[in-house]
Amino acid sequence: MKKNIVTDKIALKNKCELVTEEELPSVLQDLEDSFVDIAKRGYGLSAPQIGISKQVSIVRVGEVKLNLVNPEIIEKEGRFLFQKEGCLSFPGIYIDTDRYKEITIENGIGENRKQYYTYGIEAVVLQHEIDHLSGTLFFDRKHRKRR
Repeated sequence: MKKNIVTDKIALKNKCELVTEEELPSVLQDLEDSFVDIAKRGYGLSAPQIGISKQVSIVRVGEVKLNLVNPEIIEKEGRFLFQKEGCLSFPGIYIDTDRYKEITIENGIGENRKQYYTYGIEAVVLQHEIDHLSGTLFFDRKHRKRR
């Protein structure tokens, strides 16, 4: 079912619970339904952004179509400044963020967990969506000049 995008910073700061196999199909369907009309403005959407406190996100970057299910970043390399990161929950706001160029995640439920390596814009999008699941917003990743 299509749901409205949550724009309340306080609501988006909550850490999400693990999703179960039974819950997963309906959460994914709600994310897909909600993403249809806004896909041209973003690369991903997380369950908390539509009011569901579960660790599920969808990522759609170019040809990549990835569902994040209880994801965890297990390796990261190459910190860098990513310019003008945005978020569907805060339209029109873009900030420079600190991100990693390369990451490896573990993704899935129970014994079906798999590793996935990525780099570049896809890595940035995955980091952004995984942050949503832990209650971290892109404002929290704002780049600070180093001395």
